Amino acid sequence: MRILSILAIAATTLFAACGGGSESPSEVATKFLTHIDKKEFKEAKAYGTKATGELLDMIASMASMMPAEETPGFTIKSENIDGDKATVTYRSNGKDEDETLSLVKENGKWLVSMSKEDLNKEEGAGDMDMDFDADTLNLEGFEEVMEDEAAQ
Repeated sequence: MRILSILAIAATTLFAACGGGSESPSEVATKFLTHIDKKEFKEAKAYGTKATGELLDMIASMASMMPAEETPGFTIKSENIDGDKATVTYRSNGKDEDETLSLVKENGKWLVSMSKEDLNKEEGAGDMDMDFDADTLNLEGFEEVMEDEAAQ
């Protein structure tokens, strides 16, 4: 009987130590945003979904071409959990408006969920679709302009 009690205590301790209680959305958002502020995109990927990681790879390649900036910092304002989805509202230092980070719960862990559409909205592009092909464009007169340029 005593051995069973010891095993039960050991199992409970092990479960708690191995992350039986996952980090809150605010804790994940804080770690994610801290890495983003430091331009540590590889480390930030650990706190995001697969799609977020792919987006961070794209951002990292563009960030390497940009001039260095100061690390702005941020303040977490609030957290809202609705089932397996959550939003964390934060404000970057020096900004006048709050921003929102979406998270989803996958395999018991909260992960940041970002898409290209989210970035477009943050940049003020709204619902404007930046993915288009030549069939979408009106190229009437374009050939004439190109011919005139080539002739000069």
